[in-house]
Amino acid sequence: MSSTLITSTTDSNEPERILLVDDNPTNLQVLFQTLDGRGYRLLIAKSGEDALKIARKAQPHLVLLDIMMPGMDGYETCRKLKEDPETRESAVIFLSALDDTKDKVRGLEQGAVDFITKPFQGEEVLARVDTHLTIQRLKAGLQARNDALEHELKVAQDVLKDARERVDGPLLGDSPAVRRLREEIEACAANREMVLLTGPPGAGQEAVARAIHHDSSRGKRAFIYLNCTGFQSGTQTLFRLSGEQVGANPKFKGGKFELALGGTLYLEGIDRLPPQAQTEVVEMIEQSGKDGSGRQPEFDVRIIASTSRPMDEIRDSPIEPNLYQMLVKRQLRVPALVERREDIPALVEHFVKTHARAIGKVVERVSDESLERLQEYGWPGNIRELQNVIERVVVTATEPVLEVDTALLEEGIPLGSYRLVERLGTGAMGEVWLAKHQFLARPAAVKLIRQDALGDGENDEVFLKRFQREAQATAHLHSPHTVQLYDFGVTETGTFYYVMERLNGMDLENIVSKFGPLPSERAVWFLRQACRSLSEAHEAGMVHRDIKPANLYACRLGPDYDFLKVLDFGMVTAPVDDQRTRLTQAGTSQGTPAYMPPEIAIGEAEVDGRADIYAIGCVAHWMLTGGLVFEADSAMAMMLHHVQTPPVAASTLSEQEIPEALDRVILSCLEKKPGDRPASADELWRCLGEIEFSDPWSHQHAQQWWQLHLPQ
Repeated sequence: MSSTLITSTTDSNEPERILLVDDNPTNLQVLFQTLDGRGYRLLIAKSGEDALKIARKAQPHLVLLDIMMPGMDGYETCRKLKEDPETRESAVIFLSALDDTKDKVRGLEQGAVDFITKPFQGEEVLARVDTHLTIQRLKAGLQARNDALEHELKVAQDVLKDARERVDGPLLGDSPAVRRLREEIEACAANREMVLLTGPPGAGQEAVARAIHHDSSRGKRAFIYLNCTGFQSGTQTLFRLSGEQVGANPKFKGGKFELALGGTLYLEGIDRLPPQAQTEVVEMIEQSGKDGSGRQPEFDVRIIASTSRPMDEIRDSPIEPNLYQMLVKRQLRVPALVERREDIPALVEHFVKTHARAIGKVVERVSDESLERLQEYGWPGNIRELQNVIERVVVTATEPVLEVDTALLEEGIPLGSYRLVERLGTGAMGEVWLAKHQFLARPAAVKLIRQDALGDGENDEVFLKRFQREAQATAHLHSPHTVQLYDFGVTETGTFYYVMERLNGMDLENIVSKFGPLPSERAVWFLRQACRSLSEAHEAGMVHRDIKPANLYACRLGPDYDFLKVLDFGMVTAPVDDQRTRLTQAGTSQGTPAYMPPEIAIGEAEVDGRADIYAIGCVAHWMLTGGLVFEADSAMAMMLHHVQTPPVAASTLSEQEIPEALDRVILSCLEKKPGDRPASADELWRCLGEIEFSDPWSHQHAQQWWQLHLPQ
């Protein structure tokens, strides 16, 4: 019997792996016959050296290991198994005719968990194997629970830290205005009535709401935030009402209200809610006893709302009358920054330290001249504008003492021929800013590498080359469905940046998350546009490698709606002979596990455009169902699913009707072997175009959707 892998089960669930190690073929045959047919996956090795090789590859749950073998004996094999991080979790049971206590002690010292004495007794072998596999399962389950709890703890700590910073920052200072504000916060925290926060935009209403919550008796319970401005009527319900009864009263379930039970629900921009949602809020407030009526509350939720509009303007707007009456009963005004200029030095110091720490910059303070300039400025955007200004200055700082000139307050921080206006987002490698050219009117998006993303020594150059590769790869692509590159360069501080067109819209991940799965005809509309971008890239020998909903951006482009742009070619690889783009190190995976083709998951060095076609299939599944092709608890498990597990048709998981032809196209994209998928993006584009719909998606449909959900 050769040293090879033997499967003894056809069960669809992955069987537990047992490695049998013995130099005697007869012993191996006895063990194999004893364990065969019991749902295990049996692996065979005839020497310690072979056992180590197989164990590193297969990572068995249990190893039955002979002690007396030529060459590397069982003790040495066990020691090496326990030294290797890849195999140390495998339980080892020694097989031996030795019955001396000192031999057993030596085996336990090497990391073994048990002994089976030769000649083998079938019942004993089965009992000990079953016992130790049960222990392994319990250990794995306990470790998984511990990992999940540790993750939840880290998330909770991070959320709490962020919440405290939101509270501490805007409320710093000792001006009469902020002292009065803190007194009013204390008074509001002492009761349970609904309160409306007023004041200009950006003055710190959310921070005040959090301070009221944290200072109240419910401070250790949930603080739930809802931005009413972004609420879309007709696509979601604010507080879903279930048929479940509590006494004779219906109970709110499945929405923000239920999450806030025992805590606080903060409704930002409450006056911007559509009429139907306003009615729901009134009903919720009445049932929670927060309408000031003095009635016994049915549900314990503290309501805090905010608005940046004057109350007389709200009164004259189409607002629900009962909601307006509730809002005017108790108000707390948050002062504008110009009403508390004395607090600007304390606020500046706080924002400098917070952002410098976040991006790994070493800065000390703002110069006295700049601080005086900040105190004289009008601050139409209030504290939010001050925070943005400080963040821009910290980003491009070259000295420990920061300088803020008048041009920055009026036009933004200079960066090459552009000026940064507002930070749009932060990723693992870079920050994205809204910018404008110093002479041209067109807006742009600037992506610059994060200082804390750089490693030490040689890694700095690798990171910068990878960032430069993204810009150069994108510059070679001219499809209207590929994000357009305007410029790129390196600042005097060594920060690499590139400038892209500013897109007006939302990526597909957010669209599906916010508005639900897309109808089949709209999904096909987007997929065909993605194929146009990828077709050009593939013809140039480039593979994107990270196609996912977050990198497919639906935008409004002039008179066009639902115009798709493919983003982020940072994972792209160019033709084999183009060494500029061959920077990925051996042993590292590329892309996002949830959308990763099998050939990338198993680490194949050379892939082609059919890898992107697989990812397109995953994106199509997401758009139609709102779920991933495969669900898993870890990235590794997700990648294994892509390699081994057959996908399920989207139509079996979706509540909407999906054409059979579309199902077939998606499943063809999800074939494990690249040769079984559509041969090119052009072929996929043609296949999608042949699917017939009774009411195909059109420019008119797209325009109507945007005007309803994402108005200009």
